[in-house]
Amino acid sequence: MTKPTYEFKNLTKSQQACLSLIESLGIYELRALARIFGDASPTTIKRNDHIKIVMEKIISGEDLKPIPMRQGRPYKELSNIEGILAELSQITGKDYTLKTNQQINTTNQTKAVIFRQAEQEILQKKLFPLEVSGIVKQNGDKDLFLISQNNGKIVFIPKDFDARIKPNDYISGRAVVMNADKEYILEKLHEINYQTASTYKESIGEYVLDVPSVKLANTPFVLGGKYVLNQERFTNNVPAIKSLIQKLKKEKIITLACIPNVMYEDLMDLQSLGFDNAFLIKYDENPFSTYETVTAFIDHTTRLQEQGKNIALFVQDITTLANGIDFAFKNNTKALMGHTEMAVDCVKRLVRLAKAGQMQKHTTLFTTLDNADLFDQTYVSAVYKVSKKVDLK
Repeated sequence: MTKPTYEFKNLTKSQQACLSLIESLGIYELRALARIFGDASPTTIKRNDHIKIVMEKIISGEDLKPIPMRQGRPYKELSNIEGILAELSQITGKDYTLKTNQQINTTNQTKAVIFRQAEQEILQKKLFPLEVSGIVKQNGDKDLFLISQNNGKIVFIPKDFDARIKPNDYISGRAVVMNADKEYILEKLHEINYQTASTYKESIGEYVLDVPSVKLANTPFVLGGKYVLNQERFTNNVPAIKSLIQKLKKEKIITLACIPNVMYEDLMDLQSLGFDNAFLIKYDENPFSTYETVTAFIDHTTRLQEQGKNIALFVQDITTLANGIDFAFKNNTKALMGHTEMAVDCVKRLVRLAKAGQMQKHTTLFTTLDNADLFDQTYVSAVYKVSKKVDLK
């Protein structure tokens, strides 16, 4: 391995984390990253020089400048470069995401995760077992992994572990340490998409759009519709929400929630509601976590719809979700109804998840209403005006 020609002294903890991430990248990723950070000749200099250019820019705190248009062969942007930039942004607290005059893929942005090799001697000992659960992600066309909703651990999923596991599936299982870096690997599978793993069979049954399906017994709700509940939070009326969820589950409907600004003291009340899965964004999490959680929620729901599952979605405080995504992409102009294009796109994708199809397939959307939301153009036009307003008793 080539000896580094750079030396950085007195790095902060976040700067050291950035250096570790950058040093782990392949040469093509380094070239793409160096170009974004201002290198005029990314294909003619060596690996160490790429690292030096990027790190010097990070240490200086200088803002990135738009990539200039040049004559000649077009620049090919790697599919995972935005994920790498997002991770650098998370580490430093500075926005390094691509600007509005560059091409941004808002529907497939996954955090770049690099795993070291598994060490058999350590793996065989099954050290420090953990119960984990979460949505399966993929690094490009390579590794499968999940970030556990239980404890935040990143868990590697070998490709040959279980052929039924696909990106955007929800799985739960047990993970153990696989190497000296104390990285985790999935060791045992408990469930896939809310079914016991031993009996799970992947199905294909995409929705063929038709008309809203049957009415849910003893409620004002037609399955497959969009509803605004006249309450600020789902925990404001725990008995009514819990009763609704129980009725939905009785009909074998998967219940998913996406909730921002979650305080520690709210966790027990939210858990008591009985959702099959709750995508919780804690009050102190950074804006990129909001964007990643919302997109994971959308992608997982879409995956379940591809399998013909019946679903009920509970999304709290859409305005706060949109504002969080705005901040994650704060260098982008708020040109659409007071929000960035990324935020409006996410809101509309959430609302479009509600639909019904033939053979009584349906996804029903329940959102909350705060009077302050009615001052938000996106909420009024994209959520409030296309949903039925309901008071739960």
